[in-house]
Formats: sequence, structure tokens, C-alpha cells
Amino acid sequence: MARLLTTLAASLVVTSLAAQDGKPAAEPATAIRCGKILVGTGAVVHGGVIIVRGSRIEAVGREDEVPIPDGARVIDARNRWAVPGFIDLHCHIGGGGMRDINDMVNPVNPELSTRPAIDPNNELLRDAVAGGVTTVLFIPGSGTNIGGFGTLMKTGGGATIEEITLRWPGAMKVAQAWNPERHGGDLGTTRMGMWWTLRKLLDRAKLYDESWTAFEKGQTKVQPAKKEDLELMRGLFQRRYPIIIHTADARDVMGTVRMFHDEYNLPCIISHGEFGGFKSAPEIARRDLPANIGPRLYDFQFMYYEGKFRGIASEYRNAGVKRLSLNTDSPVVPQEDLVFQATMAIHYGLSEEDALRALTIEPATAVLAGDRVGSLEKGKDADIVLWTGDPFDVRQSVALTMIGGRVVYDVTKDRRRY
Repeated sequence: MARLLTTLAASLVVTSLAAQDGKPAAEPATAIRCGKILVGTGAVVHGGVIIVRGSRIEAVGREDEVPIPDGARVIDARNRWAVPGFIDLHCHIGGGGMRDINDMVNPVNPELSTRPAIDPNNELLRDAVAGGVTTVLFIPGSGTNIGGFGTLMKTGGGATIEEITLRWPGAMKVAQAWNPERHGGDLGTTRMGMWWTLRKLLDRAKLYDESWTAFEKGQTKVQPAKKEDLELMRGLFQRRYPIIIHTADARDVMGTVRMFHDEYNLPCIISHGEFGGFKSAPEIARRDLPANIGPRLYDFQFMYYEGKFRGIASEYRNAGVKRLSLNTDSPVVPQEDLVFQATMAIHYGLSEEDALRALTIEPATAVLAGDRVGSLEKGKDADIVLWTGDPFDVRQSVALTMIGGRVVYDVTKDRRRY
């Protein structure tokens, strides 16, 4: 197996060859023969094949359904499970450690971004790929109500910021209550003050987008003045990327839902949702909103819950929330332990199928990137992880991680088994 994986890593350095007729030759294909393929959408393929060409998946299916192209490089991984690369929507390690951004001067900072802080080669990203995490939403901290815009990025597969950026902006980061409570005497001291500040900015941004949209459609002749603090917020009202909102307890979770979904009709993700926040889960389910749970996975206020500990993810799921994902809030929980978050969520009542979706297709669709990542399907990025067995079995580990068709982790060369 070690020689096989070494051959695979070398073979994925692809050069473009010219055919005799002068046209570029098709990129060579790689065929991965797998014992089991967890597609990420609920489908399971036993004795399957994944065909990769360039950076994308060309075909997935049973061996008797998917012919291996002539001349393809064949990887025999029939003793491995193939799983989509995992996705974490609440990450702070894109720059290494806590080197994101967390400006503490102004309550709202929509003009800021994590993108310049990215370090593509930091060791924490290397650990992430060893844990099968291939995509993260690298977001600002929660010291203010709006920390800025995060970057949806791969954890490997490139040496520059541009090469590993999946989409920028990835999402706007909001912290509603708790962490951003400010004690400098300004409006951020109270919930009422914070929410007034958020609504004031959202009103300004909505009017700004409407003014520019009318001008761009020729409905008005006077060009509006550019406002740098509102430029990126236009994409929210155009639903090109979502808002991810740090919030907790039933009151603040419900306040978040009312403000961002009910009042402003913006694409939004409820993140954390802890400390009794699951009591608002029926309302999240009724609106079909995504909930991103973690890093805490159980509610320990058992004195309020008939003497029981409550698995937070399973409480949301049991209340009808289908769009459920999990996070580490890395480095609060190490990024490579995202799979362990799912294992613990299963221990506290979440089904294995829902847990897999919570690491793959659900975060992908929540962040509006389901066309690129989140499942092993034709046309999607070839972000493929080969596990020694069931990823939710803590005795198993990652053997190989591929991002965009390139091997970024090989246990035979860089053993980072956790």
C-alpha cells in the first residue's frame, strides 16, 4: 500500500501534452478503486470506483457501472473507505493559531476581511488535512458585533492565497450577544444597544444596495457614492454569500432568526446555538434554516432538563432541523478533530447518516457552495479522503487526503495520526 500511495502522489503531477492534430490532449485520468464510498448525500457504494480528471470528479459508481478509462492511473484502495473532504464553517486557524482578525475598536467592522491573514502553509492547516478536513470558512473573531468577512478556503492544494481560496467573500461574521458585550459605556453594553447597532447598519446596507441596483439597471441616472464599508454587504442582499452568526441561548438564537431571516430576508447560518439555544430549534426548523453546532456538543445545565444532559445536535435534529452541521471553532477544538465532534454527537443521539451529512453536504449547501464541495459526485471538486475504515470509529484514521485532485496528505510520508 505504501508503494501504491507513493506512486499515486507522483502520478498526480500532470503536464499538458499536445496531440498530433495540434489540440491539447485530455488530462490523464486517475481511477480510485474503493472498498466503500460514502457519497455524502446518504448514498453508499460498495466495491466502487471514483474517476478523477484534473481537479474534478468525472464519475462515481460501482465497478461494474463505471468503466476505467484507457491509460488511467489506477489506485487500488479496496481496503479503504472513500469519504468527501470534511467542511468546517467556524474556523479561526487559516492564519495559524488565533491569527485571524478580531478588531476591538468599533462595534461593527464590515470593511474588514480575513483574506490577507491567510497563511497557506501554516502547520495547523497541515494537521487539518491529516484529519480529513479539506474546506473551512476562515472567519473573524467574535469580539464585536460584525468582525468582517471570512474566506471560504481549502486547507491545502496550493501555495498561495489565490490557489486555496474557494470563494471570497465566504460569509460575513456576526456575533449577536455574549462575546461582543462591551463595557466601555457604548451601546454594545446591552442586547438592545447591540441589536440597534446591527439594524442601523443593515438598513444602511440595504438602501445602499437598492440605490446601486437601480443605477445599474438604468432606473436612475445619478451614480451613488461608493462606500467601502458597505460594498461587500451588497452580496448579502443579492444572496451571493451568507451571514454566519455566533449566537447562543434561546432568547438570542430567536432574536437572530427574527432579525436576519424574518426582517431582512438574508441567507444566514445560526452558529453555536448552545446554552439552551435548542429550545428555539422548532422555529429554526419551521423556517428551514441551517444550524452549525459546536464546539460544545452537549448542554450541561442538567438541573434545568429533568436531570439529563442534552446532546445539542440531536436536540436540533429531533426538533426538525434538517440543515445541520458541526464545527470545532478551531483552535478551541483542534481542526483535525472535526470528525471526533461528529463521533461525540453520535454518542449523544445523532444518527451516523446525519453526522456524515453534518460534515459534508449540509455545511456545503449552507455556505452556498454545494455545487463545488460536500459530496463525491460528478463535476465536483476532487476532495477525497481515504480512511482505513469507518471515520466515526476512533480506531480508524486517514490514509490519504486529496484536494482538487492533488494529494496533500499521505500517511506513509507525513504520519500525523490522531
